[in-house]
Amino acid sequence: MLRRALYSVAASACAVALCTAASGAAATAGHRTATRDTVGSTAGKPAAVTAGVELETWLYPGSPGDSQCSAPSEYADNRVIDGALKPEYWTVTGKGKVSLETTAQGLCNAYSAADVADIKAHSAYQYPTVSGMTTADVHALVSSSANRKAAVTQLTSLVSSAGLSGVDVDLEDYWSWSSADFGNYLTFLGQLATALHADGKKLLVDAPAMTADASFYNYAAVSAEGVDELEIMAYDEEFDTAPGDTCLPITPLNWLKQVTQYAQSQVPDPSRLVIGLPSYGISSPDPCDLNNVTGNIQYSQMEQSPGFSTAPSVIAARRDPSSGEIRWIDNGTLYDYVDSTALDDKLAVLTSLGVTKVSVWSLGGGNPWFSG
Repeated sequence: MLRRALYSVAASACAVALCTAASGAAATAGHRTATRDTVGSTAGKPAAVTAGVELETWLYPGSPGDSQCSAPSEYADNRVIDGALKPEYWTVTGKGKVSLETTAQGLCNAYSAADVADIKAHSAYQYPTVSGMTTADVHALVSSSANRKAAVTQLTSLVSSAGLSGVDVDLEDYWSWSSADFGNYLTFLGQLATALHADGKKLLVDAPAMTADASFYNYAAVSAEGVDELEIMAYDEEFDTAPGDTCLPITPLNWLKQVTQYAQSQVPDPSRLVIGLPSYGISSPDPCDLNNVTGNIQYSQMEQSPGFSTAPSVIAARRDPSSGEIRWIDNGTLYDYVDSTALDDKLAVLTSLGVTKVSVWSLGGGNPWFSG
């Protein structure tokens, strides 16, 4: 789920909707000023719209000047002061090793003593993420007992010594995993959970959006390995678009309901289930070309898109009733992004279903937040 800015589908880490389009797995669907309140981010601690919901959010590294580097200035408004920040601190290499990403390497939103202190000052919980985006990388990690042991030691050691709350595991490309890969993944999660729990830490795991059972992933089996929170990435449904159609919204409201209800059937304890919502945009040729979808477009970049407008009348005309998202077509290209109103609409679906924990992908680039 830890998306890199402006990636194409060929290099993306997306929800299981992508695998549906790629492999036909039918059972699946796969983070201002007052004048910008309806289209940009909303400063200040969230109020009534998020009452009773514990908020989490992801952020990921970048080079100086990259738009995601604005994330600290965004969470500085204490929007998740009672919730969780999840910065990406590690990546999995092609040799199955866990590599620490640091500010000393010239990265923003990466590990350093100063970054740890900053995220602690602005959140109740901190779960740095380990990210593996390809089947080859995931296989190299989980299929080797030596690599699993080394990763467990490295991850647990850092969060324990730094006084962080636990680890967020984001290993993706699920639809390409073999059954052996999934079995070894479960083994890795169980080993990591045991080590973290021994130190009083928690394990969070990012999971694909699904609306029914699938052969390559099993929510209940993952949760049974000692996972404290299963985080369902309920976005990127555009990759389920039928040939010849305009791309579906990022997170249609009815689909979000189906994803959530299925997840609740597998993980009935609301304290152990987190639903991830999108705060970003996409573009694609129209009709939808699944090989040329550009995703994870941050708001500051979306503002540069042809035809972008903040005029209230234009926003109202472009708001899609099935998703709440802002959508328009300009010169044969579809543009779609989630604003504060769309986030509120999606949150309303979740709270109506009894969801109490929600995570947003992602901070940075002025990406919208809930209103209030």
